[in-house]
Amino acid sequence: MMGAVRRTKRHGRSGGVVLASAGAAVMLAACGSVSANEAAVIDGERIGESELQETTAQLNTIAAEPFTPVTVLSELTRAPFLDGAFAGTPAELTDQEVNQFLAENGLENPSSLTVDVARTRQYQTLLQDPQAMQDSEVADAASQLQEITVADIEELDVDINPRYGSFDPQTASVVSENPGWISSEG
Repeated sequence: MMGAVRRTKRHGRSGGVVLASAGAAVMLAACGSVSANEAAVIDGERIGESELQETTAQLNTIAAEPFTPVTVLSELTRAPFLDGAFAGTPAELTDQEVNQFLAENGLENPSSLTVDVARTRQYQTLLQDPQAMQDSEVADAASQLQEITVADIEELDVDINPRYGSFDPQTASVVSENPGWISSEG
């Protein structure tokens, strides 16, 4: 569903900076199953940092409201539930349909992650359309989504790189967190 992790190699850093960066990477990696060059693992799919940044940039070329990496990750935590509810219905969106929608809105050659986020947003828009809700199969999908419990959401395998926050099953979204050592007081 979501694309492969892309890894890049960085050159030209001094030894001290490299050691400090390596130490920070090890500490972040120790926080969960997300490696230092990954943004998240959602439902078994690894999302690389560069892939997340590319998706955010692509979506922002056509979005009415700006996307952030956190909003992209939040959409991806909802994707398995929305994809499952709409699977097999006339409202199910294929990659080809989402690619066509994106192209019509000015985005050519989106990444697979961008397609996944756009599909999730299209499903959410459909669920807010009173006319679409008159279709019994769309209404059934909406009903299925309303039956999802917090326990169901907690069962979703979600591990977020701490730099983006943490996954909140109550809202099925990623919540940004300010580390305790950052203070807004002057």
